[in-house]
Amino acid sequence: MTGGSIRNCVGLSVPVLAIILLPGPAAGRAGAQQTPPANPATITARMDAAAKAGDLAAAAALAGQMIEATEEPHVEALYAAAQFQARLGHREQAYLFLVRSIGAGFWDRGRLLRDDAFAVLRDEDLFKSLARRAWARGYAELLERPNREDVQKSPDIMRALAFRPGERVADIGAGTGYFTFQVADAVGPAGSVAALDIAPEMLDYLDLRVKARRAANVTVRRVAPDDPQLAPGSVDTVLMIDAIHYVKDRTAYGKKLLPALAPGGRVVIIDYRPKPMSERPWGPPPEQQFPKEQLDREMEAAGFRVSAAYDFLPEQFFVIYVPRQ
Repeated sequence: MTGGSIRNCVGLSVPVLAIILLPGPAAGRAGAQQTPPANPATITARMDAAAKAGDLAAAAALAGQMIEATEEPHVEALYAAAQFQARLGHREQAYLFLVRSIGAGFWDRGRLLRDDAFAVLRDEDLFKSLARRAWARGYAELLERPNREDVQKSPDIMRALAFRPGERVADIGAGTGYFTFQVADAVGPAGSVAALDIAPEMLDYLDLRVKARRAANVTVRRVAPDDPQLAPGSVDTVLMIDAIHYVKDRTAYGKKLLPALAPGGRVVIIDYRPKPMSERPWGPPPEQQFPKEQLDREMEAAGFRVSAAYDFLPEQFFVIYVPRQ
């Protein structure tokens, strides 16, 4: 997202509210553990033994356990150091410790912005940029959380969409690439995926993944909040998963999608069914929720009709729209 206030942007990414209401990355993982983590020294000894034995898979798993055991206290120690330095009036040291804490895993933008220890820094552009970096860290963890498949069911979605080799896809609101790479594998080297988002932090993260995977058929591009900026006839499928609820004028946006489709093209939209926060204290806030029927009307006004709709997702509607003939 661009700008200072994430909540007020017409973005294509999960709002900061959802991150605040969910447990943090370390807390969420710790809460899922059945037993307390082993002592770090014990884990280190077992990891070294596995590495010496040539069991790299076991060593890697133990390294993950080491992260679980040490990440949260390490992050909190760095954050506390930043607080103390700020209260002492040591601006540079406070900022350096904040950078280290965010790099180590600190994610709670709301906590950072409310913290009185940083009151004298709060209006500075550098502080705001670090708060945004913390948001991006939490957002990436949220999108890549291990239990996302409980509601997302991506294998079922991919089977329903049946992407063809050579297909050209625009993944709007790509985020961390949760679907981007699944689609890229499905369309193959002859196909292409344009991973689009408005948040530069997400695009940096996604670009790193593209390069690490050597995903030659994926391009990463920043777009405007109200315009996908797609060339006429350039895509076969537009994919918008958990993204359309951030668009304020969905009919106007749909009218910009229409000319981008090649003959036989489609727009795939998956988004959350309306629920009160008391029932689902995560995902879009109430003011960004709407029923599928409302979206159908808005897309019809943009020149589309419903081609198919699926109801196997527990929290989301799943609709395919095609141009009206």
